[in-house]
Amino acid sequence: MLFGRRPPYPTASERAHRHLTDWRNISEQKALLAPQSNAQCHRRYRTRGPSAAPDVHGTSSSPSPGPRRLHPREDLVPGETLNKVPLALGMTARVYGYLLEHTREPQVLRQLREATAAVSGAHMQVTPEQGALLGLLVELIGARKVVEVGVFTGYSSCAMAMALPPDGQLVALDRDERPLELARRFWKLAGVTDKVELRVGPALDSLEQLLERDGPGSYDMAFIDADKRSYDQYYEFLLKLVRPGGLIAIDNTLFYGRVVEPEASDKAAIALHQLNVKLLEDQRVSVSMVPIGDGMTLCRRR
Repeated sequence: MLFGRRPPYPTASERAHRHLTDWRNISEQKALLAPQSNAQCHRRYRTRGPSAAPDVHGTSSSPSPGPRRLHPREDLVPGETLNKVPLALGMTARVYGYLLEHTREPQVLRQLREATAAVSGAHMQVTPEQGALLGLLVELIGARKVVEVGVFTGYSSCAMAMALPPDGQLVALDRDERPLELARRFWKLAGVTDKVELRVGPALDSLEQLLERDGPGSYDMAFIDADKRSYDQYYEFLLKLVRPGGLIAIDNTLFYGRVVEPEASDKAAIALHQLNVKLLEDQRVSVSMVPIGDGMTLCRRR
C-alpha cells in the first residue's frame, strides 16, 4: 500500500525488464568472485565463476546472460545460503583503490602512513579505512576516554585522538620504544599530544594499573592491536575497564585467513581462532566481525 492506495500492477513488458535487471544484478555479483591470481584459497571458500574480473566502472568481461537465476546462492560457501554475494569474497585491487579514494584520511595520517612504510613491520599498521572507522566509532558513542593496547607508529591512536572532544583522553599502551618515536612526532603534528597518555611496558601490567587507578567502567572505548597470543587476557581486562554500553574493537580477527584451520605451530592464529569462538558465545557483549583491514571485531559491552 502507498498512502492507502494499491500501486498499479506492472505491465508484461515492465515485468520482463525487471526480471532481466534482476538477472544482471546477480550476474554482476557473481563476476565479483572471479579469481584475480593463481593464489590458492581455502578449499571451503573456493568459488565458481568466470575467470575474468569485472570492470567496476561499468563494463564486464563476464559471459553473456544465460538462464535467469533468482533463487539464493547456496554453492558459494557450502552449508550457507547467500542472498547477496559479499564484495569481501572477491575485492580487486581496483575496487580497493576506489575505496581508498573515497576514504577521508587527514593529511597528517597519510604522511604517517607513508613514513611508516620505511619502518620494520609496517604491515602492522591499521589501514586508512580502519582509521576512519575507529574515528567514527569514537564520535558515535560520544567517547571521552579511550585505551589502546598496541600503538606501533601511532596511526590508530592519532585517528581516535583526533575524533575525541577537546577534553578527551587516550591512554596508549606499548612495550616497544622503537616505533614510538614516530608516534610521538605525529601526535604532535596532529595536535593531540595533550590528549595522549603513553605508558611503556607490558600491556597486562599497564591494564592492571589503570584498573587500580581509574576503577571499573571508567573508559568508553578500547582498541586491541598487540600480541595476538594475549588478546583474550587483554579482552578480559578491558571488559572491566570499559563501561556498559562502551565498545571494544579487536583488530586482526581474520589474520590473513590463518584463523581458518590454523596450523598447530601457529600459536597466534590458534589464539585468535579461540577468541573468535569465545566471542561468538559471550553473552556479556553484542558482537560483529567486520571484514575490514585484517578483520576487526566490534564488541559492545552489555
